[in-house]
Amino acid sequence: MLTVVSVEGRIWEERVEARSNRFMVKMQSRLICHLHDPGRLKELVYPGNRVLVRETRGIKTSCSVLAGWDGEWVIIDSRFHPVIARRFLPPDAESEVRVGHSRLDFHFNDTWVEVKGCSLVRNGIALFPDAPTRRGERHLRELIKLREEGHDAMLMILVMRPATCFLPNKDTDPSFSEAFWEALDRGVKLTIKSFKLEGRDIVYVSDIGLCNKAE
Repeated sequence: MLTVVSVEGRIWEERVEARSNRFMVKMQSRLICHLHDPGRLKELVYPGNRVLVRETRGIKTSCSVLAGWDGEWVIIDSRFHPVIARRFLPPDAESEVRVGHSRLDFHFNDTWVEVKGCSLVRNGIALFPDAPTRRGERHLRELIKLREEGHDAMLMILVMRPATCFLPNKDTDPSFSEAFWEALDRGVKLTIKSFKLEGRDIVYVSDIGLCNKAE
């Protein structure tokens, strides 16, 4: 398997006491760690659950949540997403490029790329998002507009745990789901890649496809 990122620094296990807010998690050890993921993460960050944290330097914290336990370690630090995605793009791809009213993650040649990280998997089906995301829908609309203008556009979904297939999470965010299917119909390319955490290595598992819509 391909190691795409090796996590540097000290890594250790904690147990969650409470999620103080969207970006802070209090541990049973009384340590408070940064959580770099605005999703709900209800199956991963809840009182008593195991998490892996890594040493980082922040204004209010000295650690960040790296992964949560759900029968396996699931990576939930979204700062790794652009680093991982870049491993699958040309080395000269520009990052954080402004388009319309948004910033898209990458641009190379005449191709624009938006990256989304997915941590929610149910019965082998990867689902995104796990919370309503107007920003995510806006990014899809920008990709659709780029295609209409004759450019190439791609949505790259990084599933941060093994899964068999992917679907947009219609029950959680019907607007995003509608924009997702419209983007594919308009010619936006889709690539879905799954990963897992082995020790301190984030490794590529495989590309996966779309599930049947009826699943």
